[in-house]
Amino acid sequence: MRHYSVGKALPMGATPMGSNAVQFVTKNIGSKDAGLVLYEKKTGKKETIFFHKEHQIGNVYSLLIEGINPDKYTYNFFEDGKERLDPYAKMILGNEIWGREEASLSAGIGLKAFDWGEDCPLYLSFEESVVYQLHVRGFTKHPSSRVKKKGTFEGIIEKISYLKELGITTLELLPAYEFQEQERLMPMEPAGLSMEYMKENYHINLQAGGESQKLNYWGFKEGCYFAPKASYAAGKEPDISFKEMVKALHQAGIEMIMQFYFPSAVSPVFILEVLRFWQLEYHVDGFHLLGVGIPIELLATDSVLCNAKLLYEQVDSLKTYGEKYCPVYRNVATYHDGYMYALRHFLKGDVGALGNAFEAMLFNSKTVGNMVYMTNYNSFTLMDMVSYDRKHNEENGEDGRDGNNYNVSWNCGAEGPSRKKNIVALRKKQMKNAMTLLLFSKGTPVLLAGDEFGNTQGGNNNPYCQDNQISWLNWKDSVRNEEQLCFTRELIRLRKEFPLLQKQTDGKSKRDRVEYPYLSFHGKEAWKLNWNDSNEEAGGILFYSQQTYLYLCINMYWQERTLALPNLPAEEEWVLLIDTSQEEVPGSIANKKSVVLRPRSIKLITAKGSKSDFDESISAF
Repeated sequence: MRHYSVGKALPMGATPMGSNAVQFVTKNIGSKDAGLVLYEKKTGKKETIFFHKEHQIGNVYSLLIEGINPDKYTYNFFEDGKERLDPYAKMILGNEIWGREEASLSAGIGLKAFDWGEDCPLYLSFEESVVYQLHVRGFTKHPSSRVKKKGTFEGIIEKISYLKELGITTLELLPAYEFQEQERLMPMEPAGLSMEYMKENYHINLQAGGESQKLNYWGFKEGCYFAPKASYAAGKEPDISFKEMVKALHQAGIEMIMQFYFPSAVSPVFILEVLRFWQLEYHVDGFHLLGVGIPIELLATDSVLCNAKLLYEQVDSLKTYGEKYCPVYRNVATYHDGYMYALRHFLKGDVGALGNAFEAMLFNSKTVGNMVYMTNYNSFTLMDMVSYDRKHNEENGEDGRDGNNYNVSWNCGAEGPSRKKNIVALRKKQMKNAMTLLLFSKGTPVLLAGDEFGNTQGGNNNPYCQDNQISWLNWKDSVRNEEQLCFTRELIRLRKEFPLLQKQTDGKSKRDRVEYPYLSFHGKEAWKLNWNDSNEEAGGILFYSQQTYLYLCINMYWQERTLALPNLPAEEEWVLLIDTSQEEVPGSIANKKSVVLRPRSIKLITAKGSKSDFDESISAF
C-alpha cells in the first residue's frame, strides 16, 4: 500500500528513504502539468504520478512515496506531457552500450553502498604532480592494449602498473560522466553564430547543406553530470566500477582529475553541486573545467572544494583570493595553450622564440598553479607534431574545415610517415627535446596519453568523432618506440629526483658575491644570455638550491653551438645526465669551462656541492 505526501526541499533528485520509500525533488518551472513517471524494471510497466500544489516547497516539487522499493524502479520527470531526465540523476539506464542510440532513457534510484576502506585524498601539490591525460575508451580499446576489459574504467585499473612504472602521479580523464554520444548536428550558418557560441562549441563542427549524424567521441556537451558513463563500465554498475578505479589509483599513489564541460546556461550553484558530489561520493581529487563563464572564484573558495584541484583556462588570483590571502593548499591552476605555442615555436627554431619560451618554462606563482603541455587532445600528438606541417582531418568528413589551422608544427623534411633515416632520427630527437623541455619546466607537466611512446593520429588534430584506430592508442608503438618510452620514464624520474624544480619563486633571483642564485641564465659567456639573439645561440638555465646544481643546456639552432659552464666551487665536477643527441654517454664532463651542443639538442647536467664550499674566499662568479 503506497502513501503519498510532501517531502523535504533537499536533496534534489531521487533519494531512497530506507528500503521502502523514495523522495523525489525537482524544480518547478511553472508548467501546467508536471509530475513523475515510474518504470518497473522487470516488466517495463509505466506509471504516471502528477504533482500537486501541496507538493510545492518554494520553487521545487517534493514528493515522498512510501511503500515503494527503490531497487525495482527507474524514473523520469515530465512537464506538459514531455518526459525529461532528472539533471540530478545518479545513474542513467538505456545508454549502457556505446554508440547505440536508445529510444528512451531513465534514471536509477540511489547508489549501492561501497566500502572505501582507508581511502583518503592524496593532496599532492602542483609542483610534485605529473599529469597524464587520457580518454577512457581510447586508452585501452585497441586490441594491442592486452587488457581483458577494453575501453573501460576496469581497463584503466589493469594499466595501473604501467602508469606507476611510467612515473605519473595524476590521471586526467576526458568527460566520463554520462552523455549521449549519438547526436544529430543541424546545419547552421557560421555567420549567424555569436562569438560566445563558437567559443563554447569549439568541439562541435557544423556542416552546411543538411543535417548529419556523428559520434561525439570526446563527450564535450551538456550531459547527466551526476552519473558516471555506463558504457565505460565493464559491468552493470558504473558507480561501483568508477569507485573501484579511483580506489585502486589512490592505493597506487595516483590522483584522479575529471574534465567537465559546462555551457554558459548552467547555473553556478549547479556547477558547485556537481563538483561537491563527485568529490564526496567518488573521492575525485580535482576537476578540469571547460566552458564559458565558469564561476572559478566561487569554486576556489568553497569550504568543501578547498582541497580539490581546480583547473581552468584563466584564473585571476587577486579577484579570487584578495591582496593578502594565500591559500593553505594551493588548489587552483591555469590551463591554457600559451605554453604550448611558445615552446613549439622554440622547438622549431623560430626567430625570436627563446625569450618567450624561457619565460613560459619558468613561470610560477605562489597562489595559482600553472599547467603546461606540448600537446593536447585537440591538437597534434607529439609524433604528429614532428611529422606534419598541416592537419589531415579528411576522415572527419568536413573537407578540412574543422580543427585548428595554427599548429606550429614541423614535419622535419617530409609530410607524414617517412623511411629516410635522417628524418626519422631528427623526429626522434625532436620528441626527446620536447619532453625534456616540458618535464624540466617549473609548471605542472601534462602528458597526452601515448606521447611517451610516439602515438600517432595520422595528422588528425581534431578526432572528436573518431571512435576507431585513429583515436585509440596503439600499444604496439610502445615496443616500436621503446627508446622514447624509456627516455620519458627517465625524465620523469629525474624531475622527481631534483626537488629544486618544485621551489616556489617569482623568478626574480639575485646573485650575491658568494653563492649562486636559485635561477640564472647563461650563453656563450657565463651569466650573460643574449635574449635577442634570434635563437642562433644556445641558452642555459641554471637552477641552484641547497648545494645542488641543475643546468639545462639548450640549442634549438640547426648548427652546433657552445655554451659556457659557470664556475663550480672547490673541486666539484659537472656530470652529464641527458643528451638528446645521444652522442655523449652520461658521466663526468672533463671540460669545466664549456659544453658543446649538437644541432637541435639538449643536455641536462648536474653538480653537487657542500656548505663548506662557500666561504668569503671563494666566489662563484
